[in-house]
Amino acid sequence: MRTWLALIVAPSLTLACLGVNYALVSTMAPACTAVSVAPLNGVSVASFAVCVVATIAAWLRWRSMRGGLPSDSTARPARAAFVASVAIGVGVLSALSVLAIAIPQWLLSLC
Repeated sequence: MRTWLALIVAPSLTLACLGVNYALVSTMAPACTAVSVAPLNGVSVASFAVCVVATIAAWLRWRSMRGGLPSDSTARPARAAFVASVAIGVGVLSALSVLAIAIPQWLLSLC
């Protein structure tokens, strides 16, 4: 279960973050007098935090699958360790994507 969070939830959350941020910008743009970027930053920070937590959970799963058996054992749980390592990569890529989505909202004005 810990690996599936990083494999499925993290990329889905990255796409949801992009969609929600786009919807928030389009509703904020007409009223540029009292615009706060707090909702945009809140969505990005929450998405980044969930991606990082899912990646850490996958890393802990990979670490638990990697240890415990001698290196010459034939009963290594290779499939679970491989899926966990792929989940780590997907989770890191999703977290970096959320950061890349958030950079323009930090640098550019809404108006």
